[in-house]
Amino acid sequence: MTAPDSGPPPHDGEQPPDPHPDAGHPDRVTFRATREGVSWEAPDTPANRRAILLSLSIVGTVAAITVLAMNAAGIITALPIGIKSNDSVSTPQVPPPMPSPAATPTPGPSPSPSPPLSPAPSAEASPGVRAPRTVTFQIDVVSSGYELIDLDAPNDKPLSTLVDDEDWNATSESDQKSYEIVVHSHPAPTVVLGNLAAVLPAGAEITEASCREAARAGTLKSFRYYTAAERPANDAKGIRAGATLCLTSSKGAVIAARITDIPYDIGLVRLEVTVWPPSAAPSTAPSSAPAVAPSVAAG
Repeated sequence: MTAPDSGPPPHDGEQPPDPHPDAGHPDRVTFRATREGVSWEAPDTPANRRAILLSLSIVGTVAAITVLAMNAAGIITALPIGIKSNDSVSTPQVPPPMPSPAATPTPGPSPSPSPPLSPAPSAEASPGVRAPRTVTFQIDVVSSGYELIDLDAPNDKPLSTLVDDEDWNATSESDQKSYEIVVHSHPAPTVVLGNLAAVLPAGAEITEASCREAARAGTLKSFRYYTAAERPANDAKGIRAGATLCLTSSKGAVIAARITDIPYDIGLVRLEVTVWPPSAAPSTAPSSAPAVAPSVAAG
């Protein structure tokens, strides 16, 4: 029995062709090298499609990274879309703005230099104008004796003085009337006015003229203020917070004493007092003599 012919023997250094292990694989890719180039052929299977997409993705990623690296290194620069690499890309040069010509002033008369400022002469007070003085104080209960309040006293003298009964009784009637307010506590805390006073209600316009005119018709001489039992009598006289007592002093000053508070049962009266000094006596000096400013009478 004759063995089958196995073909010509292999040349030296050659191995007999063995069948490729993937020759029958359904996803096998076949490459062919020709003079025109290298071509490949692969069956259209899901596995091959995934492999092709993965390969393209890897190639695209590598190309993008390469371009970015070369751009960062300054080897290439990014080109606008639609312009070829051999086309020159020029940036329009904007000329710098030209400075506007300075406005030429219209010739005209030059302003005359302003005269140097000199201090204005100080205005002297008119002899008929007298500055009023306003003070605030409160009247408390006097435990004994008398409290004498001189509202038109000079600024260097105290407004209030305390004396005992003996000293008060030894004082002349004219001296007693020189005090605008006298406070004593017997038989009850009482405010006694040196001259008759008028009571103007709260909100009334208070001026020197209006207060002087009201004081001429004054009828109030005294009032009590210690307990709430005194309220009805005081209300009937108009003595309440906000009211103003208008009177004149023995020296001719006009006094407006506004009651800011009169809390009963604690023996207290708070006042805001405005004093207009009396008018100075007219001067009898001859007209040729220099004028002398009138002096304010001391209290």
